Amino acid sequence: MKKKISMFLLIACICLLSVAHGKEKQWWEKWDRFPKEDKAPRIMPQEVKKLMMAGEKMVFVYNGFDVEKVVCGSLYIPYLLVPPEHDGSRINLKPIPKDWWVMCY
Repeated sequence: MKKKISMFLLIACICLLSVAHGKEKQWWEKWDRFPKEDKAPRIMPQEVKKLMMAGEKMVFVYNGFDVEKVVCGSLYIPYLLVPPEHDGSRINLKPIPKDWWVMCY
């Protein structure tokens, strides 16, 4: 009887391990949690001001922790709803025109 129980437990453990390790990650789970800073181009505040004064169309996006104040008119996208935490499907935004600047901070 002990042999049967031991064998059953062994098979159950093997099955559970194979299921846990066999699950392939979703596309958004493969993103680096801490991307290198040199991957995204940076722009200085003075340059943003010049673009605004020149009449360039832009949208500001804040994707950080919940804070009291953000740049007036910014889109707030909670960081827990986007990769690598989730796939972003719960965020419903109007499409941003392709000729607009997107300023993320």
